[in-house]
Amino acid sequence: MLSKSDNSNIIKRVYQSLKCSVISQHFIAGERLNIEIIAEDLRVSITPVRETLLRLVAEGLIINVPKMGFFMRTLSEADIRDLYEMNHLLIDWSMNRLIADKIPGVVLGMPELVALNKKLNLAQSPSDEVIANSSGAIFEYCARRSGNLEMVTRIKNMNDQLHYTRVCESRMKTTPVDELLDITKEAVDGNYEALQKLFDDQYSRSLMLLPHVLRQRILPVIEVVEETPLNALDRDSDGGLRRIPSRGHVNSI
Repeated sequence: MLSKSDNSNIIKRVYQSLKCSVISQHFIAGERLNIEIIAEDLRVSITPVRETLLRLVAEGLIINVPKMGFFMRTLSEADIRDLYEMNHLLIDWSMNRLIADKIPGVVLGMPELVALNKKLNLAQSPSDEVIANSSGAIFEYCARRSGNLEMVTRIKNMNDQLHYTRVCESRMKTTPVDELLDITKEAVDGNYEALQKLFDDQYSRSLMLLPHVLRQRILPVIEVVEETPLNALDRDSDGGLRRIPSRGHVNSI
């Protein structure tokens, strides 16, 4: 019989693996998540898989359709715009808080971002995953500096929901790292007014690129659905699950 510690470790491992697969879109939008197949792939019982799926439902990453099962959530352009807008509003509030709390003659800055700035500076060509993760980390650090824990929780959740959109957005930019280098530099130096302006510009560019990003995301999915076999499941190079799509879909929620 497994101890409570062993059970806890199993649930944590299943949650991390499955969440990574969901936010990275290794399952396609509208895809049914087969509990039995996922449990077999992870070599666990269906109980931790079901618990994880329910947790992901609560986080807004997937949906639970009564008598049908769990499905990947389908985000429309309006949904993603709403997420971008909410993220921007929260970050703007954090920036206003930091600006209001500035002490004349004292530069506090964000030393937490020094390592990230150095990492991005040294990388010759960071992957789109690194760009998306770095962007999310910057937003989270800014929220933490506001001192509002509810803000941090909401920003982290939006980072998860927007992760794959940010990956696709990075693919469309010639030098996406330059934008993050400018942001981290101003954050580290404590130039919050300049940082707020950079966030405004980043938000505007994201909205402008969104229709193109959605076309980039959708077109390959149509081809995969028509050409791949049913119920295939394997593991990709980064350790996450890769679900080769079946025909069980919900088109929009």
